[in-house]
Amino acid sequence: MYEHVKTSFAGQIFEEKTFDHDQFIECCFANAQLAFCSFKGCNFSLTTFEKCQLHEVRFEECKIVGGDFYLCEKRLFSIEMKGCKLQSCNFSGLKMKKTSFQGSFLNECDFKETELIEGDFRDCDLAGTLFHQCNLSHADFRGAMNYAVDPRTNTLTKGKFSIPEALSLLKGFDITLH
Repeated sequence: MYEHVKTSFAGQIFEEKTFDHDQFIECCFANAQLAFCSFKGCNFSLTTFEKCQLHEVRFEECKIVGGDFYLCEKRLFSIEMKGCKLQSCNFSGLKMKKTSFQGSFLNECDFKETELIEGDFRDCDLAGTLFHQCNLSHADFRGAMNYAVDPRTNTLTKGKFSIPEALSLLKGFDITLH
């Protein structure tokens, strides 16, 4: 367990490394390369990822505040989040096919023009999270709650949803249910 405050990891290469309960406060991962790494119980607060390569990176039970993932290198971008707490993170414009966020809390996160085909949002709390012009085909929202996904501005073909939360998909249609 290490505490990194305003530390620069810019340009560094990490392969198959495990970070266990490390703290990354206002750190910089600009142009860093992380491949097949895992973060367990780590805390990221206002850490920057500009042009960072994240390939097969797993975050488990991590807290991430203000993660600007949309600035990451888009080529080979692949992550998994399990049981994480994400606050004000931005994933806009990324290709995140088959990405799992299972059991995570995503508060006020942004997914704009994000490819989330076969995304796994099972058992997630998505309070205040925005999905706009996303491809959520085959995405799994079973057990998820507090999501606001507008089917008029997102592709939901063959998506999986649970009742009663699935009724939130009707919010934008100005209808009354009895």
